[in-house]
Amino acid sequence: SSDVCSSDLGRMAIKPYVAYGRYIQKMSNYCAHCRFDPGSALGEKACPITTLYWEFLSRHRDLLKENPRMSLSLTHLERFDADTSAQIHQKADIYRSSISL
Repeated sequence: SSDVCSSDLGRMAIKPYVAYGRYIQKMSNYCAHCRFDPGSALGEKACPITTLYWEFLSRHRDLLKENPRMSLSLTHLERFDADTSAQIHQKADIYRSSISL
């Protein structure tokens, strides 16, 4: 048996459901009492979800660029300078390494 649905042949036809902190803040009350700033990916009050969001987009850029619904997010990603991108990747690695599975 295959993990891929036969009707879509494994193609990503809609926007992947991955969200950053501001979207979660807008759509829920999850961020109401959080000490992090949902709009920040870096800095003392950076939201881990936002940091991981931008790092995910960066890591999967080649796959995601095929989806027209991702163009706005990828355009924003392209505006990050090399230093900001490197810091986001470094911070995301720290977050992931701190998770116990």
